[in-house]
Amino acid sequence: MGGLLGREFESPHLQTLSGMLMSRVDVRIVKTKERLRRALLDLLAERGLEEISISEVCDQAGVNRNTFYSHYPSVKALLEEIEAHFLEELINTVTISAESVNSVKGLLSLILSKVRENRDMCILIFSDHGDKNFLRSILNIFLPNAVENWASSLSLPEKDASLLFYFISGGAVSIIEEWLRGGFGWDEADLVAKLDSMIMMTQKAFIEAQ
Repeated sequence: MGGLLGREFESPHLQTLSGMLMSRVDVRIVKTKERLRRALLDLLAERGLEEISISEVCDQAGVNRNTFYSHYPSVKALLEEIEAHFLEELINTVTISAESVNSVKGLLSLILSKVRENRDMCILIFSDHGDKNFLRSILNIFLPNAVENWASSLSLPEKDASLLFYFISGGAVSIIEEWLRGGFGWDEADLVAKLDSMIMMTQKAFIEAQ
């Protein structure tokens, strides 16, 4: 009897059925999370994160609080997942090659392109209602590579290369934020060229001041 049940449990038909059921559950989870993410972004268009409650997100998404808590402990955790998804997409876009790692211009172009592709989400996340530090965290992902490359190519101690990166990235963040607030009014290629030129001039000035 036990052997028969064992053979039935290992049946490929039952395994297929189990996989289909799991797939359906996964699809429901994905759809639920998408509704929660969309609900939070819609609410962020109206007010700050600290003013948004779990109940409001649930009402907007059409899910109950228990469902929310099965995925997230807080509204902030939901926003962090939205940001993490965007960061993962951005990192996957950056090809790990000599050109993508060493070319500041190419890296800026990739970042601005991804921001534009996700313009609605980025405008909300980067706004005063969202996470003001998120754009800076994006640039900081590339800190180790930048410091290593600049220390080598500019003959700088790593500490000085780090200072240079923080100075430059701070200015780049402010400019990209203005680009967002202005509704992407500046031509993207022109903005990338200007940022690249400013970075090169800053590097040169920094080295000459040593």
